[in-house]
Amino acid sequence: MSITISQFQQIKSIEGQTFEFGIEKEIAVLSVLSGIDTDTLESYPKDKLIGLTHKHAQDMDISEQPTCKFRIGRRVFDVCLEANKLTAEQFILIARYTESEANTIENLHYIMAALTQEHKLLIGLHPFAFDYEGKAELFRQRLTIDKAYGTAVFFCEVYKSWLNATEIYLVEEAKKLQTMVKESLIQMK
Repeated sequence: MSITISQFQQIKSIEGQTFEFGIEKEIAVLSVLSGIDTDTLESYPKDKLIGLTHKHAQDMDISEQPTCKFRIGRRVFDVCLEANKLTAEQFILIARYTESEANTIENLHYIMAALTQEHKLLIGLHPFAFDYEGKAELFRQRLTIDKAYGTAVFFCEVYKSWLNATEIYLVEEAKKLQTMVKESLIQMK
């Protein structure tokens, strides 16, 4: 079983903390992965801690391959990886949650909520914003990092290059409009 976005976020916050001894950090991470409180883990013999660490180490494998569709329970979600198919509202949300690279992991569930649409039987796809906050919280608690991370990394890279291309395109269009307006003004004289 892979770790959830919530667990991943907790582990990333532990990385920024200062511990007197390295084993304290290992226990804090193991507590997040295992669900066992730190006091109980501290009472375990070292060999039992090592065994738990090995058991949970496989959960930390993270792929950078984007996921196009995933399931949480009976709910199925499509991920939109094509920037030109996203709405302006989706781009605004993604811009908000990726504004500071330091907060991208903290906001990973919101980014994924902005990139997805839910399938509904007989209805088709819900718009991405359908219960956006509820979907983001579902993703934080239940979406595994192996599905979310690669998708978010892929899209954020595409997003950066798309913004650059969009800016160049808009500048060129603005120049064309300026020229057209100038020509129209000259003809009116």
